[in-house]
Amino acid sequence: RKSRVDIRLPYKQWYQRRVRGAVNKYIIFEGHSVFSEIQLSSGNDIQSHSHAYRSLLRAAIQEFGDENEDDKKIVALYELVWSFCEVLFVEHLPGGCVLPYLLELMRWHFPQPMNMLSEVLSVEEPMDHPDFWRCIISLLLQGHIKESIAMVRVTPDGDELVSLLEQMPLLENFSGHSLSEFKISWSMWQDKCKQVLETTHFVMDESSDILEIMCGKLECFVKHKDLCQTWYHLLTSHLLYTNPTVSVMSLHHAATEMVPVYRDHMTPLDEILLSAMEFDAHQVLTLCISQFQNSWWLAAHLADVLHHAKQLDCTELQYGCSLREYVLLHYASDLIFSDEFWSLGVDYFIECKQMGKGYLELAIPRIPLDSEKKATRVYNACQKHGLMDLAASVGKVMAAKARQSGNLGLSLIWSLQAKDLLSVTSISEEILDSYIETGGFSNLEFLDQLGSNKLLSNRLLFLGKYREFHNLIKMGEYRSAADLLVSLVESNMGPPRFQITLLLDSLPLINGGLCGDKVVMTSGQTHALMKALEDMQIKKLLKESDTQKVETIRLALVTNLASSFLDEPW
Repeated sequence: RKSRVDIRLPYKQWYQRRVRGAVNKYIIFEGHSVFSEIQLSSGNDIQSHSHAYRSLLRAAIQEFGDENEDDKKIVALYELVWSFCEVLFVEHLPGGCVLPYLLELMRWHFPQPMNMLSEVLSVEEPMDHPDFWRCIISLLLQGHIKESIAMVRVTPDGDELVSLLEQMPLLENFSGHSLSEFKISWSMWQDKCKQVLETTHFVMDESSDILEIMCGKLECFVKHKDLCQTWYHLLTSHLLYTNPTVSVMSLHHAATEMVPVYRDHMTPLDEILLSAMEFDAHQVLTLCISQFQNSWWLAAHLADVLHHAKQLDCTELQYGCSLREYVLLHYASDLIFSDEFWSLGVDYFIECKQMGKGYLELAIPRIPLDSEKKATRVYNACQKHGLMDLAASVGKVMAAKARQSGNLGLSLIWSLQAKDLLSVTSISEEILDSYIETGGFSNLEFLDQLGSNKLLSNRLLFLGKYREFHNLIKMGEYRSAADLLVSLVESNMGPPRFQITLLLDSLPLINGGLCGDKVVMTSGQTHALMKALEDMQIKKLLKESDTQKVETIRLALVTNLASSFLDEPW
């Protein structure tokens, strides 16, 4: 099995580091996924969600390469704290027995006994290996009974020890039996071990050590403390041979015997674990905050799980919110200004019911809108969570950027999303002015999908209808195009200076234009266009340069009027 990280280090700078790189992304994204599931389920089945967090941390540890040893240490600390808190605060313990969970935890974090076993068995004569006896004792300390039996069997004192080990009652073998039956069987077995220890002289001194461990003699455990590495490993090993049915309520009292053994090697991590054994969830989180100052991941997600497991006091702090919300706010603040994780930060803020939206209203305007895709996601996030003023602000910023770059179509889209009627009108007029100068539109296909949004502004409605007129011309629906053109002229929805353009657009529909000899404009429609031309002259809306255009339009309209009289029934 792959060797895991050594976490027996004194307090060093790496406590204060952030996890970096791809594994960090994995932890953040997967952690957010589990967090979201918890909120959707209203905290139901919190135990399986806690398991999911622990699994993702273990997967992250396995992903680290040798060059990321510091980062691996941090995540290993996260996992150890998480696992202890899960066992003590979240797990449903059958019969209240905590030891099987602690053994599994020690075996995962300290795989050295099994690694040592592989090395010892790799030689031709295992007993000649310098670590042979250390290997047996290490296996016993972690409860690897079957492996211990196989190793002890080849020793000079093997028969007596193997017999005792094979008779050792194990909790996993007592399913279907009461805890009382197990305790009776255990007591009888240990009495037998003590009797053998008192009456038997062993060939090997190490055999006596093995039996003393089986009898639960603390002096022998302390003698081999280097094989346990930490006080909580020693605690677990000692309980295995003294009180295998220990409950979580008795754990802290038992720990007080082991902590002094490692007093010179205590770290901030040990304070966290001891607080967990005292069932002080508030202190556990406070210590996580102070010890992992550059990363709020652990404190935030642990606080949320403890909250849903009803293990965390909801009393407000002096800051005006609960401890859960306090750490979630800080974690969200870390994420919100990251190019990669800002959208996750929004979700964490939203789950802070007391102060989250207020923080979000301050944070979102500071998010750099450096791409169209990102701006759209920020806008959608604001819409999703009912932050309509912020959504409008995003729209206005992006509309201004697009307008400055000359992309009037995109600017109009953003202005519509921002419900900025002044900008919608202004941009629509600018597009129409551009048409007057260039004689064409560009990138206005979006107008065909605006629907009721066209009604937000008369200028926009006019622009949409004018584009529709050109589409009708392209499709050869000349009579419908004529009807629409006349309605646009009579409506006066467009800029006054644009009337001359509309009248010029009538020329292909009359006087032998696109329609050949077919008359598509009625006399009434022709009169309406002639009146519009006259009004422009009266209001002095025409330029001197328009003189030739006016004469051309007037002549065409007079000619069409005569043709329409002849074509229409009397």
